[in-house]
Amino acid sequence: MTDCTDFLSQAFNTLARAIAEAGVCADLYKTPETISKSVNRRVRAELKRLAVLLRRLIFLLALKMELAPLKPRIGSNYYAPKTPDAEYRYIFTMVPTPSRPCPHFLKGPVTLPMPGPVPAAPLIARWQAMLDTMKHHKRRARCLARTIQRWQAAGEARPHVLPIPNTHRMPAAVALVSGGLTVQLLEALKGWPEPDTS
Repeated sequence: MTDCTDFLSQAFNTLARAIAEAGVCADLYKTPETISKSVNRRVRAELKRLAVLLRRLIFLLALKMELAPLKPRIGSNYYAPKTPDAEYRYIFTMVPTPSRPCPHFLKGPVTLPMPGPVPAAPLIARWQAMLDTMKHHKRRARCLARTIQRWQAAGEARPHVLPIPNTHRMPAAVALVSGGLTVQLLEALKGWPEPDTS
């Protein structure tokens, strides 16, 4: 795996398998109505860890892409005076505005959290979103590459990549991908232009 394309393909395969296994082991593919709190907590933590790796992998893929130079964009001027609208008129109300319902965060908890199963829909949606991102990773990387190109043209500072902690708790293949991603990202970011401080 000395070639970067070899590493990228192996990393995508490893992450795709890990994401799929995280959902299959919890039977999310059966779309259950509810799951136990312990399974929800475990799978959510696993998907969160894998999401960090997936973002880093797509970021690395975006850094490796070569794009055409940026075309200048015509921006809008926020401070330009707006033309008056001829149809606008002020309406004087005779009745005070009716009060709206109290926001939910000002109300206390309606019920105490009960032990037992929790809805599975949010976790299934998160899992399917990650699978969808894996499926369309090239499109996501192309969009991110354009954003990176704009950052570099604007003179943004180089992103700082920290190693992921607690890799000893990950499966061996995922831990290897995690370490390799950190090394590959640091190497790819060496070509980032330094910001002009003058």
